[in-house]
Amino acid sequence: MAHRFTVNSTIQGVSIDEFKRLASNTALHEAVCRRIPGEKLEIIESKIQGDTYTLRRAYNLDVKIPDIAKKLLKDAFRLKRTDITNLEALTSTIELGANLPLVASCERSVTGDDRQIHITLNWQVKIKVPLVAGMLEKHAEGEIRKFSDVEIQIVEDELKKNLSA
Repeated sequence: MAHRFTVNSTIQGVSIDEFKRLASNTALHEAVCRRIPGEKLEIIESKIQGDTYTLRRAYNLDVKIPDIAKKLLKDAFRLKRTDITNLEALTSTIELGANLPLVASCERSVTGDDRQIHITLNWQVKIKVPLVAGMLEKHAEGEIRKFSDVEIQIVEDELKKNLSA
């Protein structure tokens, strides 16, 4: 059975209408990607067709291990991420793939009003390692929560930069 958890966040000072307008521009999403901690970012696909935005990217996670271990492991922590967003409904599916025995997916929704937006991330994580899967899934939750918080802070910064421009 997969491990499930939810990340909730609210961004003040951005209306849902402003968010919807800014989210319909690929440049915003790509700017966020470039600021996520990691190495060797590759934006594989970034396109809007109708109300659907597809963003596929790959990068090496910025994990806290000694440099020598990073060199030996090379792309062991390479993450492949696909976000498919309905720009009208402001809902997304996120799929994470890695060079690890990990399967992770998320249903994201953005709601709000004229003063703020609320982001909900419903994650499901499955580690395919017998005996220690539960422990590793809890660790993966901690890492996903950490990276989600960083990404949401970057999104907030990019939104506010674009609103003041």
